[in-house]
Amino acid sequence: MTNLTIDLSQEDGPVWVGLDRGLAVRERLELNHREDRVDHIDVLIPMSIYAVSSSFFQGLFGPSVRKCGSIDRFEAKFRFAAPDDLQQVLRGHALMALWQRMRSER
Repeated sequence: MTNLTIDLSQEDGPVWVGLDRGLAVRERLELNHREDRVDHIDVLIPMSIYAVSSSFFQGLFGPSVRKCGSIDRFEAKFRFAAPDDLQQVLRGHALMALWQRMRSER
């Protein structure tokens, strides 16, 4: 099994917002290419972050959620180490990405 760790402690905070910013981080991390080469991705979100907007999440992780196809597969691949109060928020953002996928397929 191969793992990748994404340490987001270098991102400015304490609030992460914006689709474009999320997409820029995804591109800088080369996530489109790297995620297919590993079994698990550990995402480290520092304790100093207290908000992640849905647009930022969609830019950074939306393509990955949709590629996984289900919340269970996404959570099995992407393991978030984040402040407790953000865990449910991140899950909600992932569910929104799946909902958008289903909506666009209609």
